[in-house]
Amino acid sequence: MAIKKLPSTGDAPRSTGVPESLVAGGAADSAGFPWEGRTFDHHGTAFSDDAGETPVHVAEAVGRLRAAARAAAEASSAEAHWAAVAEIAAAHGDVIAALATARVLVPMLAEAGDLGLTPEGKTVEKTQELSIVTVAAPDGRRVLPVFSSVETLGRWHDEARPIPVPATQAALAAVQEETDLLILDAATPEAEYGVRRPALRALALGEPYVPAWADDDVHAAFRAATAEEPAVVELWLAPGDPEGRLLAPEVDVHLRLAPGLDRAALSGLLERLQGRWASAEVIAERVDSMRVRPSAA
Repeated sequence: MAIKKLPSTGDAPRSTGVPESLVAGGAADSAGFPWEGRTFDHHGTAFSDDAGETPVHVAEAVGRLRAAARAAAEASSAEAHWAAVAEIAAAHGDVIAALATARVLVPMLAEAGDLGLTPEGKTVEKTQELSIVTVAAPDGRRVLPVFSSVETLGRWHDEARPIPVPATQAALAAVQEETDLLILDAATPEAEYGVRRPALRALALGEPYVPAWADDDVHAAFRAATAEEPAVVELWLAPGDPEGRLLAPEVDVHLRLAPGLDRAALSGLLERLQGRWASAEVIAERVDSMRVRPSAA
């Protein structure tokens, strides 16, 4: 299947190369199928009773994650903040576990196929093909958008045709297509959730998921890289994108540094550390993206 390249997840996908002949709105989708009475019966018995609504357990898991992120941001003490961060880690794992047993809707868009001429000499589309869509993340990587409901899909693109599949199957397809990310319910801020590369692998394989910044092995790998650097007084990891919306790098690497480093010394230190982190197998496998935050002790 062809793959269309669309704008970033926060952009309206209207200017995406969808043929101009496809006018938004109307009683049918981009392939000419009427919206009225739409069911999933034609996909077999697996989805015959599916009304196209968000699975309750997925909505609840995303809701718990958002609540934990708010609690961390609003905490009045360090103890309360880190307790909430622990809740965020557990909630991320719960979202992936919920998706592992959920149905999602993969959007497909019609694109022009063969062109022809009418007896009057007018150019028309003789055929159309349905294509799977990818969008671009803020860092330029490809993202596969999927949706929990017909409603959230319609908010993103009102001409997309919903194809119901198990979320694990969508994740596996993304991995096979070398797509690093999956976004659930893009264009619906209260519901969207980004499945990053390590979580995508866990979802595809049915494995439990622990965010990198909450993973003891990842912590140990980061600290091992600083063992020979006396200028590093302390290192800790924190969520860079606590709500999981692909709005920032996944991991914030906090470095507390000894005073007195000039710009050249700081640059040299960061260059050495980043080289070691890049060569550490655990970090390469389990960290999707990171941001370094140095501060003086």
